[in-house]
Amino acid sequence: MMKLLQKLLEIRKSVEYIQKTEAGNQGVKYVDPAVLVKKIRDGMNEHKILLVPSLNDSSVESIKDHTKTNPDATSFLFKSNMLYRFMDTESTDTLEIPWFITGKHMQDPAMAGGTALTYFERYFMLKFFQIPTSKDDPEYFAEKTKEKEAAPKITIGQENVNWLMGFYKSHNITTKKLVEDFKKHYKFNPYGTTEKEFAIVRSTIETDYNEA
Repeated sequence: MMKLLQKLLEIRKSVEYIQKTEAGNQGVKYVDPAVLVKKIRDGMNEHKILLVPSLNDSSVESIKDHTKTNPDATSFLFKSNMLYRFMDTESTDTLEIPWFITGKHMQDPAMAGGTALTYFERYFMLKFFQIPTSKDDPEYFAEKTKEKEAAPKITIGQENVNWLMGFYKSHNITTKKLVEDFKKHYKFNPYGTTEKEFAIVRSTIETDYNEA
């Protein structure tokens, strides 16, 4: 049976990327909370994990929050310490993550609290599971972040490369086709043949071209 931390790791691995699709203030894009919660919830259901949030030391206060049209305007500010507790229903394993939330609303203190809970739930999940987000289409993001293949490494040794380049030039083997035909004929690959193997190939080439 997997331990809680192993299960959480599997959930993190299952959510590779989420696209920002929702438009906020001033056109700022953000992740759809429903999409995020659904992805994480599916993983927790699969691994039989509960996430239990709890609040403590919560407070609501009225603060000055003037606007261009009302210099005497006020808003309600909600603040609270929070604890997210992951619980493994198949064992007694738990993991507690302390958090802090705050939210503001001009008219309703309950809305200030609801805003804080919704906003910080989203960012807790994104940051805890380290989920990449971007405006990019998922396929484009995957292509953009794909690791580039390492350049092939020459295996016949630099001295042999220098000799080979000089040989090609002196025997007018200057086109790609001529080079490929030459390598095929002598059955070697500068990116796969070892120096020891190429020593035998080179000896054969020198004999065939009377350069020994």
